[in-house]
Amino acid sequence: MIGNVWVALPLACLGCGAFAVYLAARLLPARLEGSRNRWLAACTAMVFGAALATIVPLSAATRAAYHAGRALPTWGRSEAGGAFLQADPGALVIVAAALGLGGLVAIYSGHYISLDRRYETYYPLLLLLVVGLVGMVLAADLFSLYMFCELMSVAAYVLVAFRRRTQTAIEAGFKYLVMGSVGTIILLMGISFVYRERGQIAWQVAGGAAWAEKGPWTRAGLACFLVGLGVKSALVPMHTWLPDAHGRAPSSVSAMLSGVVIQAAFYTLLKAGLGLGWPARDLGTLLVGLSMLNMTLGNGLALVQVYTKRLLAYSSLAQMGYMMFSVGIGLHYGLASSIQAAFFLLVAHAAMKGLAFLCKGVCHFYCDTTTIAQLRGMARRLPLVAVAFVVALGGLAGIPPLAGFAGKWFVLTGALSTPDALAYVGLAVFLINSLLALGYYLPLVVTLFSLPPLARRGVAEGGRLRMSPWMAVPLVILGGLILAIGLYPGPWLDLTADAGSYLLALGGER
Repeated sequence: MIGNVWVALPLACLGCGAFAVYLAARLLPARLEGSRNRWLAACTAMVFGAALATIVPLSAATRAAYHAGRALPTWGRSEAGGAFLQADPGALVIVAAALGLGGLVAIYSGHYISLDRRYETYYPLLLLLVVGLVGMVLAADLFSLYMFCELMSVAAYVLVAFRRRTQTAIEAGFKYLVMGSVGTIILLMGISFVYRERGQIAWQVAGGAAWAEKGPWTRAGLACFLVGLGVKSALVPMHTWLPDAHGRAPSSVSAMLSGVVIQAAFYTLLKAGLGLGWPARDLGTLLVGLSMLNMTLGNGLALVQVYTKRLLAYSSLAQMGYMMFSVGIGLHYGLASSIQAAFFLLVAHAAMKGLAFLCKGVCHFYCDTTTIAQLRGMARRLPLVAVAFVVALGGLAGIPPLAGFAGKWFVLTGALSTPDALAYVGLAVFLINSLLALGYYLPLVVTLFSLPPLARRGVAEGGRLRMSPWMAVPLVILGGLILAIGLYPGPWLDLTADAGSYLLALGGER
């Protein structure tokens, strides 16, 4: 065993934490039954915090090694074809976003999950979901990638159907299970094709070598990766599981799925494709084309939704399209700044969409709202939630000075620096869809601050509700983060600075 032990520490913290939280849930004395959920939520949040703390020295070591031209920090076997983990700039951005959002979701669940009573399974599953996600983006060989991807997927299937007494939740979980399992099988088939030709499972062997040197089995394997991981990352037309899964899962789970899970699968697709020799220019062209489908279909279907969570789910398709467009432009033209803009938007989206789903969860918890129309009067009954919801929706719509505006601005400037027909067509679709999205974000904002029908007739409505601090604190933190990213984008750009050049180097463009 060689390498930097810091690479494995986040996984060790999360894995041991999941086991410890499960034991604590089983062993807590009966007299703590009333507060057991809060104890477990606090323990889970501390596990996420400890894992996040290990990322700080790992990020510093990775950045120093990358700029010095040395090998990136790794942990595992050194022989050719051996299984190991490797820290890279893009993966660490996603890991940090996942751990941060996971910690806030754990705190939020300290009250949100109090009525479900199955705490001993919810919190370990949440931790295992992030274990799979972190391992998947850090994996530097195909076997580890597959195993961690499967762990993440299984935990996600169960969490989507967590409220098993609800028929729609079981239906959504089963649909996600079927489609996700098909994607996993196709991914495994692609790994077998690559192994048949190369005789090894390490994918960073010839990354960026000439495409002409790749045999038919590697090409078939890459096609399988595109489909298998495309399902996981909700690329159109492989997205049909997403509206049901995000719409029927607990809002805390929807925040994780939409905020970081599908983005992690997309980044894994990029790393595996480029590492196995997919030409960056060709992959970029494909991503620009797919991004137009994601943007148009996501925004178009969001316009006709009556259920709030399904609207937010289709919005996630469009947001993925924006990121894919920026990455595609960066790969096609060799622009590290465009890929950096996509990662900046990824961090902003994790905060914005996480906040939006958590706000929706508060409304459902206290007022049993499911449709958009039922959100009328929330500004009076839950003013903090209404303000936080507006911040999240305004950011997603790209309203200055919020994080979404800064992210879209960087995507726009990156595309404008490439005088080419492909960039201009994609840019036109990007701008049209950004305007189209206002058609469902702004009415939702108006609904939050509108009076309900009974109040307009003079009938007294319900008074102001008192929200639990466990649910209020994550909303305040995420709302402040969205403002901070929009007003001071510099530190966040520094955080994502090396992600673009790393992917281009992986594709042989450095």
